[in-house]
Amino acid sequence: MPLSRPGDRVWEQVTPVTVASSPVVTGWIDTTGFTTLLLTYVFTNSTGTTTPTIEGSFDGATLDTDMAYAALAASPQITTGVSVTVLTPFVRFRIVQATADATRTKLFIQARA
Repeated sequence: MPLSRPGDRVWEQVTPVTVASSPVVTGWIDTTGFTTLLLTYVFTNSTGTTTPTIEGSFDGATLDTDMAYAALAASPQITTGVSVTVLTPFVRFRIVQATADATRTKLFIQARA
């Protein structure tokens, strides 16, 4: 797995997530080299709900439920960025689309020192 440095793009999603493609889940990403994630996102739905989450692992294979990441804001738009402290050696990201398809899904995650 390539290591990320502060300032590197960790992951992005720009294709609208549909109920049929939900959940969208990344592979495990090694957090060596950074201690914080900066997230910005915009979700547009007619009647659906988009839920982004961060999950952690200590071995890059098994989901850890003891060191759970806090739920992200319920707001459909965070364009000023929200910082999340890295709690585990590996993280992955999940987007769940419920009820109806999203018309816009834009999520950008960047590594920070």
